[in-house]
Amino acid sequence: MRQTARLAGVGFAVLYFCSAIRADTVQGGIIAFRADVIVKQNATLEVREEITLDNAEKYYRYGFIRNLPIDSDDRWDPKYVGAYQRDNGIRVTILEVTQDGRPIRYEQGQGYGYSQLRIGAKNVPLDAAEHRYVIRYSVTGALKLGASADTLYWNAIGHERDVPVEEAILSVHLPAGVSASDAAVEPRVAGRGVSSPRRAETELERVDDGAGTVTYRATHVAPRQSLSLAVTWPAGFVHVSKFSLVSGDQWLLAAPGLLFLFYLVAWFRIGPEPKPGTVVTSYEPPDGLSAAAVRYAVTTGSDGRTFAAVIAALAVRECLRVEPQDGKYKLSRLMSDRETEAKLAPEEKRVLRMVFEDGAVIELTPAMDERNNAQNTRYVAAIQQELSKRLDGLYFTNHVEVIALGVLATFVAALWLAFTAQGRDASGATFFTTWILLAGLITGLVFEIGFLPACKMATRSGTGWVKLLPGTAALAAFTSVIVYMLLELAKGISITFSTMLAALLLINLIWGPQLKRRTPQGRQILDQIAGFQLFLEKVEKDRLERLNSAGEAPEMLDDNLPYAIALEVREAWGDHLAQTFLIAGVMR
Repeated sequence: MRQTARLAGVGFAVLYFCSAIRADTVQGGIIAFRADVIVKQNATLEVREEITLDNAEKYYRYGFIRNLPIDSDDRWDPKYVGAYQRDNGIRVTILEVTQDGRPIRYEQGQGYGYSQLRIGAKNVPLDAAEHRYVIRYSVTGALKLGASADTLYWNAIGHERDVPVEEAILSVHLPAGVSASDAAVEPRVAGRGVSSPRRAETELERVDDGAGTVTYRATHVAPRQSLSLAVTWPAGFVHVSKFSLVSGDQWLLAAPGLLFLFYLVAWFRIGPEPKPGTVVTSYEPPDGLSAAAVRYAVTTGSDGRTFAAVIAALAVRECLRVEPQDGKYKLSRLMSDRETEAKLAPEEKRVLRMVFEDGAVIELTPAMDERNNAQNTRYVAAIQQELSKRLDGLYFTNHVEVIALGVLATFVAALWLAFTAQGRDASGATFFTTWILLAGLITGLVFEIGFLPACKMATRSGTGWVKLLPGTAALAAFTSVIVYMLLELAKGISITFSTMLAALLLINLIWGPQLKRRTPQGRQILDQIAGFQLFLEKVEKDRLERLNSAGEAPEMLDDNLPYAIALEVREAWGDHLAQTFLIAGVMR
C-alpha cells in the first residue's frame, strides 16, 4: 500500500513537471507562426504572416516589434543571396496589419532599421493575454533569377529574435505553372551560420499543402533560430517587367505626366508665332531702337555683348573714351553736351551714370575676377531693367503666369508626395525634394539664359573658353549635388520617386522657353532688324574689320558699330570688347 502511494506521488510529480514545461513552452512566447509566400509572375512576392502570442510580455517589454526577414542579417546565406551587403536592395510595402481581427496602428523603421515594424502602442509592455497578429506585405528584389533556374531564399521567422516559437510553418506558393515536383527544396531550421545548428528538441517535417505549394513545419524553434527554405524551379515562369525598376509606385509618374499635359494645352492655346515676312535690305536700324534694344528684340534678353554695345554707343557719341590695355579696357569720361546726352537711350544714360559714379576713369577687366564679374553683372542688370520696362509685352510675351502656375503645381505636388513617401529611408525626402527643385530650377535657368549663350559666343569667336571655366565648375558642382540627392532618394524611397522629381524639373525647364511668343509687332521689327543685319554683313563688315583691330583703340567709330556688336556681325574690335564681358550675367 505504501509502495502504491509512492508510485502515485511520483506519477503526479512527473505529470506536474511535464505540465509546467508544456505551459512554459506554449504560453511563453510565440505559440504559432505561419508565413505564406506567394511568388508572382512579375517577380514580386506577397507575404502573409499570422503570429499568435501568449504570455509574451517578458519578451516584448516595449510593445510588439516584428523584424521582417528582409535585411542582410536574416538573409545571410551567401549560397543563395550572394555576398553580404548592408543594403541588399529588397523593398517592402505594408499592405495590412491587424490584431485579433481588427486593424491596428503600426510604425515602420527607416534606414538600416527598415525591417522593423512596431505594432500597437509604442514603449508599452505587451499584456499577458493571447493575441493573433496578421501582417501582409509585398516584396521586391528577393528573387534570384537565372538563365536556367530561379531561386527564392526565404528565412521566415528571422534570427533577430529572443522569443521561442512553439510551431512555425512556412509555405511557398510557386509561380503559376510550376508544380511542387518541379521544385528543388533545401529546408533549414537552425541559427545563423554553421556554428548554430538545429537543437535536438527542434523537429522539421514537410507538409502536403496542395499542388504548387512547398510547405514545411518546425516545432520547438529556439530563440535566435529560424525556419528557412531555398526553393529552386525552372526558369521561364517568372518574367521581370521592362518597367520593374518603377513597379509598385508607377502612379507617381502621373505627376510629371499631368504637368506635361498642362504645358502642352497652354502651348496650343497660346498658338504659334507670326510667320517671318520678306526680308528687305535696310540701311538704317529700326526707328527708336538703340543697339541694346535691337539685341533685346532678337535675343529677348541682355548679356555681356549688350553691355559692350552700350559702351560702343557711348563712345560713338563721345560721352566716353575707350582705351584697350593688355586685355583690359580703360574708360574715361568725356565732357559731352547736354543735348547729346538727352538723345541717349534710357539704358545708355543709366550705364553712363553707373560707370562713372566713383570717378572720371574706370578700368573694366575680364569677368573671371569675382569682383569684376559682380560689377559687370550689375551693369547688365541695369540695362535689362530699362529695356524690359519699354519692350516687354510689346515685341514678345513670356506668359510668366503660365510658367508660375506650373512651377507652383510642381512644388505642391512634389512636396506632398515627399511628405507622404514611404520607403527604406524617407526621413530626408522633404528637404531633398525642396533642395533639388530649387537648385535644379536655378541651375537650369543659369544654363539656359547665361551659360549656353556664352558658349555660343565663344564658339563663334573662337576665344573666351578659359573665361567659361568658373561657370562650368559651378554648374558641374550644383549638378553633381542634385544627382547625388536623386540617387539617395532612389535608395531611400524608390527609383520611381527620383525619376518623378527629375521629370518634373526637366519639364519645367524645357517647356518654359517654348511658351515665349513674338507679337505681330515684334515679328515686324525682327524682319526690319534682319534687313539691317544683312546690310551690315554685306557692306559694313569688311570696312569695320579693317579699321578696328582687336585689342586696339578703334580708328573708326560710327553709328553702325554698336549695332554690329549687338547683332554679332563679326568685327574684331567689337568681338574683343564683347569677349571682355563674356560671362557677365545674362538677364531674361
